[in-house]
Amino acid sequence: MKLKSIFLITLLAFLGCSETAETTLELCNECVIIDNNLYNETATTGYNINNAILDGDLLTLNIMASGCDGTSWRATLVDADLILESNPTQRNIKINLENTEACLAVISKDFTFNIKDLKDSDTTILLNLEGWDSQIQY
Repeated sequence: MKLKSIFLITLLAFLGCSETAETTLELCNECVIIDNNLYNETATTGYNINNAILDGDLLTLNIMASGCDGTSWRATLVDADLILESNPTQRNIKINLENTEACLAVISKDFTFNIKDLKDSDTTILLNLEGWDSQIQY
């Protein structure tokens, strides 16, 4: 009986810890939300997108806005939940930036999004990011 208890406690401790999950959270500040209503309600004012870099399933955006230091900023990537029928297919996305900082400094911050849910297959899709001047090939 004592051996079973030790085994059970060890098993629960092993399953409760996962370095992979922690690494994933660090890589993805916010993940994508696929919701047409939220997409339509999302305002894209108050910030500029300085850079967009796609590395595998991770899209890193450098966002510039006024603020103190950007530590309280929250960014969410919102997809319109519509696949545009073209070749290659296209999806419309935008950033919802929550910025409650009331400072006059202009700062920039990187946000990394795991966008793998936007791709149904291995085919190429084009992402139309509102506020970015070119399509992102994914």
